[in-house]
Amino acid sequence: MWDGLVIGGGLAGLIAGIRALERGKKILIVSEGVGSLAFAGGVLDFGRVRELRRLEKHPYAYVGEMAERAFSYFLQLNPAYTGTWGRRGSVLTPLGTLRETELLPRRLDASPLFKANKIVVAVPGGLKDFFPEIVKANLQKEFPSGNVRLKKLSVEEFADWRAAGKSIPGTVYAEFWGTERGNTALKRHICEIAGEADSEAIVFPGLPAIGCPEVDEVLAGISLPVVGMTSFPPSAIGLALYESLTRRVKALGGELLIGVGVERVEVESARARRAIVRSKGKETALTAETFVLATGGFLGRGLVATPDDVRETVFGLPLHVPPLRGGKDFLGEQPYARAGIEVDRHLRPCDPATGEVLLENVFAAGRILAHWDPWLEHCGGGVSLSSGLLAGELL
Repeated sequence: MWDGLVIGGGLAGLIAGIRALERGKKILIVSEGVGSLAFAGGVLDFGRVRELRRLEKHPYAYVGEMAERAFSYFLQLNPAYTGTWGRRGSVLTPLGTLRETELLPRRLDASPLFKANKIVVAVPGGLKDFFPEIVKANLQKEFPSGNVRLKKLSVEEFADWRAAGKSIPGTVYAEFWGTERGNTALKRHICEIAGEADSEAIVFPGLPAIGCPEVDEVLAGISLPVVGMTSFPPSAIGLALYESLTRRVKALGGELLIGVGVERVEVESARARRAIVRSKGKETALTAETFVLATGGFLGRGLVATPDDVRETVFGLPLHVPPLRGGKDFLGEQPYARAGIEVDRHLRPCDPATGEVLLENVFAAGRILAHWDPWLEHCGGGVSLSSGLLAGELL
């Protein structure tokens, strides 16, 4: 038997598991995959925490001061990240525009570009989903007083890919730069750019932003700032963050069961008792004292919409479901984004109609929570981190 069983291996679930392990708990994390981290750019938004905390039933209203604690906690877990509570930094999007966020990998920090009059954009040959001319044009708009130019890099190790007409995914490039041959090539390319007279800062797409000491060593010897970029999914940075967090789980003695979904959880007297998983056609019961439900929303399949209703896929819990129609503005308010589980101050699932606590030993965290919109409110990372941290302290 485990002290805690975490259902879901995204950001909220992993943080919950890590915090509970630090408290000496015996923890198992069960996950069908890597969660949404593979699709995210590796930066974490907190949004306007003080304002959102005033909204009734918003997750920030439940976690209280835990949001600021989660901010500091994450920086301690991940020294490759930077950020200052209450301030926003800037990173470059895949199209070369600026995007503000609260927690970002140091290597993505775009602040040096504001001081540079001569910006060179490295263009690794064949990099997939990278549009150099668009990036150059957008950078020129973002930094009108500077001169932006492109520098094409011929990476011989990928000559066969290009000859076959194949583009190279950013995840492949990021892995390559960390190899011995890739590291040598990276150093050669960056030193060449840095030695040119019209270079004051380098924008380099496809670099691993965290978890690669070999690349860190190369960049430490360069006199010019080298700024990475976020990427379209799949995200090498998001995957690296996932790997960093899972390594931490294992280092603390936690167990991970990846690629296996929980079919159902058996409940007795308002308490979850056993999670039932199926693998290779065989059912296995996993028993725990407490549970964290961090299966995500529609993207993570924690919620599933049918023509008739919306359902929660593990416990079958009743949900808060606003009208599932999209707003007229695609980038504006989308009511369906606020669907999810209502909870009490201890993140325990409640009946939306009566407010009654439905499960005494289950704590919901992350995207599965109701009454928030991560895209409109720019708070996806903050809610996942703070609710995950609180759940980890409640396990």
